[in-house]
Amino acid sequence: MPFLLIVTGLAICSCKKAVEGYNIDPNNPSDADAITMLTGIEVGNMSVQEGEPARIAGMWCGYFAGQQQQYQAFYQYLIIARNYDDSWQRFFSGILKNDRLMKQKASEVNNRRLVGVAQVIEANLMGTATDLWGDIPFRQASSESYPNPAYDPQAQVYGYIQALLDSAIQNLASTAFVDFTAQDIHFGGNMTKWTQAAYTLKARYYLHTKQYALALVAAQSGISTAANNWVAPHSNAAKGTYNLYYQFFAQDRPTWLDANGAYASSLVNPAGSKYRGNAKTIERSRFNFLYSSATNPNYTTNGFYSQTASFPLATYAENLLILAEADLRVNGLTAGLTRLNNFRSYMAGGGYIGATYLTAGNYKYDPYTAADFAAGGMENTGATPIPDDRALLREILEERYVTFIGQIEGFNDMRRVFRETDVRVPVTPNTGTQLPQRFLYPQVEIDLNTSTPKPIPSLYSPTPVNQ
Repeated sequence: MPFLLIVTGLAICSCKKAVEGYNIDPNNPSDADAITMLTGIEVGNMSVQEGEPARIAGMWCGYFAGQQQQYQAFYQYLIIARNYDDSWQRFFSGILKNDRLMKQKASEVNNRRLVGVAQVIEANLMGTATDLWGDIPFRQASSESYPNPAYDPQAQVYGYIQALLDSAIQNLASTAFVDFTAQDIHFGGNMTKWTQAAYTLKARYYLHTKQYALALVAAQSGISTAANNWVAPHSNAAKGTYNLYYQFFAQDRPTWLDANGAYASSLVNPAGSKYRGNAKTIERSRFNFLYSSATNPNYTTNGFYSQTASFPLATYAENLLILAEADLRVNGLTAGLTRLNNFRSYMAGGGYIGATYLTAGNYKYDPYTAADFAAGGMENTGATPIPDDRALLREILEERYVTFIGQIEGFNDMRRVFRETDVRVPVTPNTGTQLPQRFLYPQVEIDLNTSTPKPIPSLYSPTPVNQ
C-alpha cells in the first residue's frame, strides 16, 4: 500500500511538470507588481468619480433630468437598495482591495512615492464613499480576514482619511522610489502635483466636516495652477478610453438623461428664468461649454462632456473656491471677497471653459466690491436683504454649485449647507417635498454583511456630518 501511494504521488508530480505553463493565460494574469497595477487602479477610481454615482448625484442636485427607463425612476427618487450593488462592489471589492494591495506591494520594495500615490487614491475613493453613504467599512474593508467588516462612524472615517493624506504627503516627498512615470496616467510621476492634489483633498474633506479653519490651512498648500489639475484623461483611441459621460450620452444610453428643466442650466443660461448674470457677470460661454441647449448637456466636440474631454477630480478652481468659502467663514467679508475675486480673475482669463467657447463678449467676471453685497447691492436685492457676509457666502456657494456641474461635489455641497436656508442654492425636489440626503446601502451588503447598520437609513436620512 505505501508503495502504491509513492508511485501515485510521483505520477501526479510528473503530470504537473508535463503541463506546467500551458494553462496560463498571458492576457489574464493572476498577479502583478505594484507599478503594473497602478494604471488599472487609477482608471478604476476614475470610473466611480465620473460614472453612475456622478450621474445619480447630478440628477438629485439639479444638474440633469432622467427621462427614460430606470433613469426616469431614479430622477423621481424611485430607487432601491439593489440599484447600488454594482457601485458598492466597484468601490470596495474592486478598487479599494486592489489599491491596498498595491500599497502593500509598493511598501515591501520601499517604493515610498508609490505608497503615497496609493494613499491619495484611497483617500479620494473612500472620501467619495463616505460622502455618499455616511458610515462605511474602512479599517476592516476589503480584507478576507473580516467577512463581516465593521462600519466605522462617518466622522471617524474622515479622520482616518485625513491621517492617510498626511502620511501620503510624507511618502510623496521620499527619495526612496522605483520610477513609475509611464504607468501614472494622471501626473506622470510628478510628486509636486500629487502633493498639491493631496492638500486639496484635505481641504475638501475638512469642508465636508465643517472644519473651516483647517480647510483654509490645507487649501493654501493645494492645487496652485490649472496646469496641476488632477483630471481623468480621455482619448478617442477606443471606446474604453472615451469620456464616460460621452459614452453614456452619445452611445450607451442616448435620451435617458438630459438637462430638461435642470436648475443648473437655468442659472448659467442667459435666457434662463434663474440666470445668475449681472452687470459684472456674463455666463454665455460657460453655458455653451456645459450645455449644447437649454435641455441638453454638451457632449459635442470640445464640450465639457465630449469624447476626449478630461474630467475633473480635484482642480485649481475647486481649491480657489474652498479658499473663498473658508476664509469668509473664518476671517470675514474682506478676506472672503478677496478670495472670490481671485477665482473671478481666473475665470476672466477663460478659467476652465474650453477655448472653443471663449468668444469675446460672451464671458465676463469683473471683480466684486463690498458694496455689491451690502443691502440693496446687486448681489443683495430683495424685499428682505440679508447681512452682507451672508450675501457673499450665498454667491460663493452658487459659484461652487455651477463650477461643480457634472461632479459629485455639487451633491455634497447641497447636503452640507442644506440647513443654511438663507444662503444655500435653492434646488427643489424633482418630486414630493424632500431632497435625497444619501445613497442607500446596497442589497448585497444588507444580505451578506451582518455589520450593516440597523435600522437601515432611508434615502432622506442625512448622513451624520450633515445632521
